[in-house]
Amino acid sequence: MTTTLNHTSTPIPADDRYWIPLGEGVWAMPLRFDGTERTLRLKVLPGTVVGRHKHEGFVHALNISGKRQLGSGEIAGPGDYIFEPVGNEDSWACVGDEPCIIHIVMSGRLTYVDQQGNEIDYTDTPKLRDQYLAFCKERNLTPIALGSAAAAA
Repeated sequence: MTTTLNHTSTPIPADDRYWIPLGEGVWAMPLRFDGTERTLRLKVLPGTVVGRHKHEGFVHALNISGKRQLGSGEIAGPGDYIFEPVGNEDSWACVGDEPCIIHIVMSGRLTYVDQQGNEIDYTDTPKLRDQYLAFCKERNLTPIALGSAAAAA
């Protein structure tokens, strides 16, 4: 008896050419776009503070390397998992000598705010997908993130 398998998995290589600069000391490598959800790796250099922001969707964040100091003062290191519910507002910093690499699955809009709570900037899945496609086009790279081809059509 022969079994036929449906191969629906596509490996995405850890290719440094696909890190998109998001701000000083912060890069994203998109892995998947699906509706309002996105999956990415986030790289943050030591000493970089990710400013105050609000989540309109959930966040699942798994620290791959480096250490994050959360707004509460707690440290999340390699292998630590953080869940941020809808409505969470936070800020955090990469501490230590090693960059933070964080695997993130999130949904909805993320809004950066100033000390008075006024919107400074935002990101969401369509905006990140557009940034990713423009980044790839400028560098003559083939988009490899899942869900990016449909957006380009």
